[in-house]
Amino acid sequence: MEGSVLELLELHGSLAYEQVAAHLGLPPDQVRNQLTSLQERGLVEVLRVGRGQPNGPAYWSLTGEGYEALATRRRAT
Repeated sequence: MEGSVLELLELHGSLAYEQVAAHLGLPPDQVRNQLTSLQERGLVEVLRVGRGQPNGPAYWSLTGEGYEALATRRRAT
């Protein structure tokens, strides 16, 4: 699933986890957990929308390291 998530974010720029789940046909909780894991590894970042709303909508996107990891995956196949 990791590669699919990275490729999807590369294609769309940024998405909410629910959008990622819908595109991949996976449970939203599973996708959110994967995104959190990718964030901990520095491959994705989250942008919260709305000032002073820590629980506002969140959109995920690739970091520079995420783009590099995706390129490395592609070279390996």
